[in-house]
Amino acid sequence: MLASMSAIGADHAPIAAVVQGETGSGKTHLLGWTRQEIQTRGGFFFYIKFVAGRDFWESASASLVDSLYRKDDGGHEQLLVLLDDLARRASLDDTTRAAITGERELTRIQLDTFIGGIRRLDRQVANEAGYTARALALVASSGAAVEAGTSYLALNDDDTELRTTWGLPPRARPAQLLLRDLTRLFALAGPLVFAFDQLDGLVAASETSLGAPSSGESRAAKRLTSDIATGLMNLREETRRTFIVVACQPDTWQKISRVAIRSALDRFDLLPELGTIPDEPTAAAIVSSRFRLGYEAVGFLPPSPIWPIGAAALTEAPQRYTVRRLLNRVAEHIKKCLDTGTVVELTSLTDDKPVTPPAPASDDQSVTLTSRFEDLRRNADLSGPLDKTTEDRLMPGLLGAGLKSLVKELGGEDTRFQIETAFGRNPALHARLRYVLDEKTEESVHWSFRAIAADNASAAQTRITNAMKESGLAAGLSSRRMTLLRNTSYPTGPKSDQIKRDFFARGGSSVPIGADDIQTFTALRSMLATRQPGLDDWLRSTRPASQTEVFASVLNELRPYLDSPEPHDDQSCASTPTLHEIVIGKTKRGSRNFTVAMRQLRMHTAVVGAAGSGKTVLLKRLVEQCALQGVSAIVLDPNDDLGRLGDPWPSTPEGWTKEQEDEAQRYFSGTEVVVWTPGLNRGRPLSFHPLPDFGPVLGDVDDFNRLLTSTVATLALQAGIRGKGARATQQLGVLRRVLDHYVRDGGRTMAGFVELLAEPPSAAVNSRTSRLAVDMADTLEAAMETDPMFGESGAPADPGMLLTPSPGKTSRVSVISFVGLAGDASARFVSRLQAALFSWFRAHPAGDRPLGGLLVMDEAQNFVPSSGANPSTESTVELIRQIRKYGLGIVLASQAPKGIHHQTVGNTANQFLGRMSVPVQLDAAKAMAQSRNSRVDDLGSLSRGIFYAAGEGTGFSKIEVPICLSHHTGPLQEDEVVERARRA
Repeated sequence: MLASMSAIGADHAPIAAVVQGETGSGKTHLLGWTRQEIQTRGGFFFYIKFVAGRDFWESASASLVDSLYRKDDGGHEQLLVLLDDLARRASLDDTTRAAITGERELTRIQLDTFIGGIRRLDRQVANEAGYTARALALVASSGAAVEAGTSYLALNDDDTELRTTWGLPPRARPAQLLLRDLTRLFALAGPLVFAFDQLDGLVAASETSLGAPSSGESRAAKRLTSDIATGLMNLREETRRTFIVVACQPDTWQKISRVAIRSALDRFDLLPELGTIPDEPTAAAIVSSRFRLGYEAVGFLPPSPIWPIGAAALTEAPQRYTVRRLLNRVAEHIKKCLDTGTVVELTSLTDDKPVTPPAPASDDQSVTLTSRFEDLRRNADLSGPLDKTTEDRLMPGLLGAGLKSLVKELGGEDTRFQIETAFGRNPALHARLRYVLDEKTEESVHWSFRAIAADNASAAQTRITNAMKESGLAAGLSSRRMTLLRNTSYPTGPKSDQIKRDFFARGGSSVPIGADDIQTFTALRSMLATRQPGLDDWLRSTRPASQTEVFASVLNELRPYLDSPEPHDDQSCASTPTLHEIVIGKTKRGSRNFTVAMRQLRMHTAVVGAAGSGKTVLLKRLVEQCALQGVSAIVLDPNDDLGRLGDPWPSTPEGWTKEQEDEAQRYFSGTEVVVWTPGLNRGRPLSFHPLPDFGPVLGDVDDFNRLLTSTVATLALQAGIRGKGARATQQLGVLRRVLDHYVRDGGRTMAGFVELLAEPPSAAVNSRTSRLAVDMADTLEAAMETDPMFGESGAPADPGMLLTPSPGKTSRVSVISFVGLAGDASARFVSRLQAALFSWFRAHPAGDRPLGGLLVMDEAQNFVPSSGANPSTESTVELIRQIRKYGLGIVLASQAPKGIHHQTVGNTANQFLGRMSVPVQLDAAKAMAQSRNSRVDDLGSLSRGIFYAAGEGTGFSKIEVPICLSHHTGPLQEDEVVERARRA
């Protein structure tokens, strides 16, 4: 390794070598040593990472760009080191050199001077890589110029004037040429090392898939293995002064070799295979390198470079310990010292004496920690992390603290988790959680996060694109998850919309990050930094990170890997029911009760199954069992299948048990079922005014904005807003600003709002948009006159009325039939109902009760479709994200899971999969199971009443759902609905 680094320091010819070793043998540690060594010699080091779904050159060039911002041990970014070196070699004056390295404002003249200086150094490099050199100087600068350089290096087309202003072409540079440019420029300043690591998991996935059914993930992995082999062989032709190091397991190199050209393969030197640590000096060097930077950072001089590991302990390492095993043993000792509050020297690696765990946090410690946590939350900075100028500096630390806490709360093996937050000055991501599924192959699952506050369309496009690339997000690749964090709508336009569609089609998600989460992450960051006594125990008992909205989907997806990697029929959910649990059915294997905790229903539920699968019986079972626990429900019944929830069986069903008979008696004696018919006066009419009660949310910025957003979305169609063009954007802005002004001023009625919109406040409009306000006021006024459901005739219903039982009853089930509504009127009604529910639960949260109520949405695809948004789409998405903390659980049911918006199904912790027959729907249901590391191969042939069921943190169990307590037959006719609605 030393000889190769010396050779490239003096010669342009590249060198390639392969470092082989089994898992834990020290390959990554050796690469870390190589980084330090080459940077000490004045060179540069680049980690090259590969992701499925991208070819070799895209992955390699993106890794180079990402490594630009990595700092050496002296704290200097490689990009700035390069630019400063080139500026000095080109003899630029001090002012120009300071501008090129970002110390002063950059001008076009100075940038041209820099390119001229490179031309004097090497004319060929300047001619071939001049545009790339411009981009490097721009990303080191400040202001809008950074976006021009970042977009170019991200391989994006950009026909705005910004690029041409700085002398950059609008078209994207091919990835292979960009990589060649970068190596040519860096070679002018010093030698380079390209380090290829973490190939084993990707190549293993390809090999494993050869005998397995074809899937998007296996095809992507196979293509990537071929790309790696071909790319590695061709890379030597594109580089100068470069030492290419491939670190992998022996099996991985053999698999790559199978598809590589033999003549090119011979150019790679196979270094001696790594194994156990050979001697004590090597063990000491490994341990001291782990401690050195930390000690230097805090100015601490240890008694010895390996302290608190004793020299005697390291005598046991040679020929017995791999690098990973040694470092894990060291980490165990350090953790013990921190937990006990006493630092002692480790004298033996093989000391098997049981370690006394730290005592659980005392009551006093818990009270102190809770008080500290609340104080830190109250003093959190809520604006900085969401500011486009500071999010890259603040958000990684916040998300990293949240992920560290989440890992501690889940109690998994620390060695299987990796948390990344150091993505450089212009990061593609802000945080990534990696969980290793197989320690031998290093196959892993990734969850990536990126906040985007940029309001400029080009900047947002670049950030989304870079995040997709760095995260490895690809359609069909379930092992790579990506979440964007944004509290406002994204910029619109053809290119922006296309990038967003691509992001969501690959399986990405976008969620808001509210004040609650920022406060929690801020508090956790401080508490983890100080490590107060009892902290780990306090985290496991209070689970603050597990309760954040940002990590809700991660928690659901991660826990199956920790608790139940394979589907079994005797999951922990299958047990004897206890207080605040409901029994859904019995497992097919073992005939044990499958139970769901009431509090878990706050995490929402999905029920999917074709006609005849037993889906309706399962929905009724959920409602009935909750009612027996004193929890009321609102049931949306578009097909009139659920209106018999108040009807006893006319005769005892076959197979009815004594237990079921007793439950039925308790259900009908304690539950009142009320059928409502919005839009149909001869039944039991029900209406909600278009404007919900904003009073309960006026003191909460996040909840106010959520309710405002969903209300504006509801009003938009009635106000005549169509499409997503510039006019529609202006109309939405005016509508939102005037409504904001109106409700903050105490306004409650639609008529009052329309009156204000007709004469809008000056702060809400300007000379160009005032006409829009008047036109929308006229349109809304006409809608109020022609649409009874939109007008405000009669008193609005109190949503609490739907959930509050009459005296002598313990629960109320409100079934809402849509026989009186046509077209999109049902979706408009649901939107208003949801806004009213959000406001009501905000004012009346469940508190310590496990569940405050249930909202069942049958045929959910009609209310929150996966495409072609309707009036209730946005309100449903927001409600399912936010309402769980106030105690309302939502049940989404559908025969067409493919048709339900992915951001709602993805936020359900409890899932039930019944028989599906339509191929596209069957594939969608199987994808739901795959996301929990489960297989449901016989889903297309399940019998009626048989479901695959999963709760929070479990894989799927096959269960049988018993017949419901209420009469179940065909759907009700309109007269039957009206008759039930008119019952006292």
